[in-house]
Amino acid sequence: MKEFLNVLRVLIAVDVGIVVFCYLENNMIWLYNTQIAFFSVSLIILGSFIGYSNMVRAQIQNGNVGEDILKKYEDPYNLDDDEDEIKEEDLKKYKNRKLKWYEAVLFYFKGGFNFLRIAGYIALIAGFLWLSKNNIFDYISFLFGVSIVPAVALIYLFVSRKRFNKAD
Repeated sequence: MKEFLNVLRVLIAVDVGIVVFCYLENNMIWLYNTQIAFFSVSLIILGSFIGYSNMVRAQIQNGNVGEDILKKYEDPYNLDDDEDEIKEEDLKKYKNRKLKWYEAVLFYFKGGFNFLRIAGYIALIAGFLWLSKNNIFDYISFLFGVSIVPAVALIYLFVSRKRFNKAD
């Protein structure tokens, strides 16, 4: 969560820089396009982050993550081989079982689905339609606004990775 907050701070700083640049250049079309794209993509990525972190947290609580690593430390001499055969049989039965429609819907909502992400997509489409209806849509600035969040996150990950590797 700390890394997420650091990326959020960097994103806000970059966005403030873009707003200041647009005001200094007196270019309101660029301001509208970049801000609509930036905020809608930010909602999409925030929703994805929350959804996937909840999914991973649920998998960890259920004990479905890292079984091979845990087994290596819990049973280094493979004394529990009989239990593995039973688990594999249960797993085969579970995999062959078809989900009912309501189970599939509940499984989907429990996983990576998030209403914040859907709101981001709706904001992106509505913003695009509003910009094009008012004849102020500029595809270069809109694409620039869409690419800010992934570019800043990627650059931040590379910088933090180098910093983390130097600490080792």
